[in-house]
Amino acid sequence: MKILYIEPLGVRGGMGRYNEALIAGYDEAGADVDLVTSSHDPTCEFRAKVHVSRFLCLAMDRSKPRILRAAGYVGSYFGCLMLARRADVVVMHFLHRPAVDRWALRAFRRLGPTLVLVAHEPKPILDSQRGGAYQKSLRAFDLVVVHGPRARDDVVAQGVPEERVLVAPFGEYRATPPLDPAAASQALGLADLPRPVSAIIGNLRPGKGIRRAREALEVPDSPVRTLLAAGARHDIWDLEAALQTSEGSPLTIARVDRRMSDLEERAAYSLADVVLTLYDSGYSSAVIARAHSIGKAVVLTDIGDMAKQAGLSDTVLPSDYTAGQLRSAVDRCLRAVTEAPTEWDRGAWLFHAESVLARLHRT
Repeated sequence: MKILYIEPLGVRGGMGRYNEALIAGYDEAGADVDLVTSSHDPTCEFRAKVHVSRFLCLAMDRSKPRILRAAGYVGSYFGCLMLARRADVVVMHFLHRPAVDRWALRAFRRLGPTLVLVAHEPKPILDSQRGGAYQKSLRAFDLVVVHGPRARDDVVAQGVPEERVLVAPFGEYRATPPLDPAAASQALGLADLPRPVSAIIGNLRPGKGIRRAREALEVPDSPVRTLLAAGARHDIWDLEAALQTSEGSPLTIARVDRRMSDLEERAAYSLADVVLTLYDSGYSSAVIARAHSIGKAVVLTDIGDMAKQAGLSDTVLPSDYTAGQLRSAVDRCLRAVTEAPTEWDRGAWLFHAESVLARLHRT
C-alpha cells in the first residue's frame, strides 16, 4: 500500500518524535511511505522517501509574516497533490489551517486516495482553527485515529461518524540517553542550575500550569530548587508574569524562550529531575512520551486520556490539584527510581499502523 504522509511540523524533536514513531510503524507494517514535511532528522530509522518542502519550511517559520506563512502552507499542498496521484492513502496529522485543509481534502478526494487523520487533539487547539471549517474538514476523512475513549467521544461530538473512528494506543519514543548536566547546560546557554530541577518543556502557553507550578514550588519547603521553562511561547500572553517570583523566593527560574533544536530539547529533558505536564485540557502528551524515552519521571494531570500514558514512576494528579498535592507529587517522583530505556519498544506504533491498514482493507 502506498501512503502519502503529510506532516508540516517536521520529523525531529517534540511532536516530530511522534511522526518518526508512527512512520516507522507503517514501514514495519509493510507500507510504502512518501513523507512531506518541513524538517527531517536523517538518523530516523525508517525507509520512507522524505520530501522536505520549502513551502512548509516557510509556513512553520514563526519569524515570517502571517501572510507569507499562509502562502507557504497553501503552496505546500500543490506538491502534495502531485504525490497523491500515486497514493492509495493520504495520512494527515493535525488540521493547521482548516479552510485550506478542506480545499486540499476535496482535491485529494477527486484523485481517489483514502483519507486518514491522526487526531492527536480531537478539538481545535488554536482560536484560528475553530469554526465550521474545522468540523467539515473532520467529516471529510474516511478514518480518524485517536488515542483513548475520551478522545473518541469528543471527535464523534465534532460530527465524525462513530464507525469512522479508530482508537489506537499511544506508544513511547525512541530511547535516548541523557546528556550530562554540564553539556546540557552549555547546549541551552544556561549557568549551572540549583538542583533538583522541575521542568515544563514544549510550547509555553496558557493551560500548561506554569503559573500554578511556580506558585506551588516557590515556598521554603519546596522539593525543588529550580523551575525550568523551555520552549517557544505559544499565542500572545503574559509569560513573564506567570514566571515572576515573589521577593525573597527560594526558587530559581530558568528560561529558554525559543523553538529548540534537537540537541537543545534533549538538553532540557536531561536537566530535568522531574517533568511537569500540568495541562488543564488535552488528551495525550508528546512531552510524557519524550520524558519516558530519556528516563525522566512525570507529574501529570488526569485530563482527557493522559493518565493512560503514566509510567510506573509517574504521579497523576486531579485537574483541581492543590499546591500541596503538587509538591507531594514532585517529591514522590524525585524519590522514584527511574532509568533511561536502552531499547525502543515499537509495539504500540506497529499495532497503530496495522490497525489502520486493516481497517482500510476492510473498507
